[in-house]
Amino acid sequence: TGASDSFTRDALVNIFMTEVEKARFADVAPDKSAALASEKPPSQAEISGGGQDKRNVVMVYAESVRAQSTTPFNEDMKTTPFMNQLSKNSLMAEEFNAVMPHTSKSLATSNCGMAPPMDTENSEADEDSLPSKCIPELLGEEGYESVFFQSATENFERRRELVENMGYDEFYPLEAMPTTGYDMVNYFGYEDDIMLDPSRMWLQQNAGQPFVASYLTITSHHDYNVPPDFEKHQFSEDEKLNDYLNTIHYQDQFLQNLFQQYKQMGLYEDTVFVVVGDHGEAFGEHGRNQHDNVPYGEGTQVPFFVHDPRNQQPQRYESPANHTDILPTLMDVLDFQIKNGKYPGYSLYGPEREDRTHRMSCFQPYNCLMSIKNGDKYIFHYGNEEEEYYDLSEDPDEKNDIADKQSEEKLNERREDLLSWRAGVDEIYEDYRDRQEETTSEATLELEDTTSQ
Repeated sequence: TGASDSFTRDALVNIFMTEVEKARFADVAPDKSAALASEKPPSQAEISGGGQDKRNVVMVYAESVRAQSTTPFNEDMKTTPFMNQLSKNSLMAEEFNAVMPHTSKSLATSNCGMAPPMDTENSEADEDSLPSKCIPELLGEEGYESVFFQSATENFERRRELVENMGYDEFYPLEAMPTTGYDMVNYFGYEDDIMLDPSRMWLQQNAGQPFVASYLTITSHHDYNVPPDFEKHQFSEDEKLNDYLNTIHYQDQFLQNLFQQYKQMGLYEDTVFVVVGDHGEAFGEHGRNQHDNVPYGEGTQVPFFVHDPRNQQPQRYESPANHTDILPTLMDVLDFQIKNGKYPGYSLYGPEREDRTHRMSCFQPYNCLMSIKNGDKYIFHYGNEEEEYYDLSEDPDEKNDIADKQSEEKLNERREDLLSWRAGVDEIYEDYRDRQEETTSEATLELEDTTSQ
């Protein structure tokens, strides 16, 4: 797929080279790494406030939807008319990025407010592996029920375990949904409308109490098929890209159907809606395809909206933002204050943070890291390729690499900052796992001591 040079190597050579790269860069700038890791994750965080009127929360995760292929971000693209209308009555982030362009990582980041574990072992699904309190748990302590729906199979990357780790009370994957009358659209699942009936039933059963309901779509995932009765449009001359754009067009219809369901059930006015892409999708713009190891905007930049029926004034957040900002933004609009801990993200209802550094990673370890700061984007490839540098204000599509025009000092600073961030994230998760294992061991010893007595 052109994902990276490492995929074109002989398998044994690639294993050797990956270990060489890991050893070369793992210990860079330990002082900065230690400083970052010493910031304790908000595992004891609580929220207060919110008033008596506890509003519902709906989060829609748009699978593989890149910003540039939706109408609000590209007026020449007519794929998402409903999303476009929604954007005119919502808070919209004009440059919103995935911290890591992979679904399970984005779910963990957006629900839990922290960068995800930097591995391919799906460790976010390991028992008690997330070091911060996530949205369902925070709101659950305030009396909220929670549910997660997805039109994909539960078997991929232990999704049930991840959903449980994030604190959701109930989980409805494809296996829990009747499939009669719906079509399979890819190797992961069925068309997204299959979630509508289970959603309606759950909402009816849980009427009268505040809730968090999340929906993860799947139709727009590779290999880009729509139901056979869905009318396709000609959005692009490229056949594969056109198939993808039609899945986004279908997903926009699902989004409209979901909003209509909430209106018909009388829940719309009392609900805050978050619509966000989990990651983007590439079609060879920079010689890479799909998303996992795509460090460019087509892989990381996604749509993001907060739609508040009680505040339908259009708002635009112009500075870069990312998935860590969802949790504080949501708590802000719900009028909750976070106590006993600080999350790294910021509310997009707050002031613009133009000088903030946004750090991101590709999915494959030691493949690529990237950061955006003051309108410039830097990409580090761990020696697989030359490092890259783009002026996004002049070159938003990242076509003109100007790394050779930057001083060695600037490139070193950006590289060391990213390597320190990566090492610091690793240290946070390792430290949390060590503390959990220590707690478990102490509890086991106490139990054995009590039993022996």
